[in-house]
Amino acid sequence: MSLRDVSERHESILRELNEERVAALTRISRTLEALIGQLETLRVRIEGAAGGTSSRDVDEYERVRARAKQYRWFLEVQREALGMRHHGFLDRFYAVPGPLPLTTHP
Repeated sequence: MSLRDVSERHESILRELNEERVAALTRISRTLEALIGQLETLRVRIEGAAGGTSSRDVDEYERVRARAKQYRWFLEVQREALGMRHHGFLDRFYAVPGPLPLTTHP
């Protein structure tokens, strides 16, 4: 195998790795978007509940929120793997909703 063949093969492998990194970034961001949507839906349901909030809904909200925070971190890590070091704008586009205000459970 010539040096040129080795170089071309190396470049091909690097392209494949970058394509997989981009695919992973896409999967992570879509999952994060879905989790944020679930949190918004849960918050509306919890805040609009007549007669108090169920502990099941609050627990679900906190589970989904923990998962969203984890995926937000995954997103930063994957971006860094692609050489993207500035993440400040992610808080605007992928803002994970905060904890629920203290509520009284029935």
